[in-house]
Amino acid sequence: MKEKKERIKREPSFLLALLPIAVMILFLGVGYGVMGLRAEILILMSTVVAGLIAAYLGYTWDDIIESIVGKLSKTMPAILILIIVGFLIGTWMIGGTIPMMVYYGIKVISPKYLIITSFWVTAFVSVATGTSWGSAGTIGVALIFHE
Repeated sequence: MKEKKERIKREPSFLLALLPIAVMILFLGVGYGVMGLRAEILILMSTVVAGLIAAYLGYTWDDIIESIVGKLSKTMPAILILIIVGFLIGTWMIGGTIPMMVYYGIKVISPKYLIITSFWVTAFVSVATGTSWGSAGTIGVALIFHE
């Protein structure tokens, strides 16, 4: 059985750590902004650059995948909350809840008391739904249209 050679993993310098970000900005600026290419492809190309830098520093494919899985598992609760809030906003828009709030809000809320009413209504909806993002995306949109 072959023994695996232990790779020495090095820490990147500050400039080397900034290189993938600079490459992504360059790719998006030139590719998307000037040439009109799709942003997804350009971001994948900058990911390849980051992977090549990681390989240069001594990291294996398994190290990279393990790091990606670790970071995703830590951020998944926040990602799921944002997805659910997106569903809430979409269903309220399709169901007519936000247009109804705009319609009745124009009739009920006096422009004189718009700021204080906006505060109390969004605070109530935020507590009721459990998310400030949901309040901003639902009641916040309705109150913006009121203005």
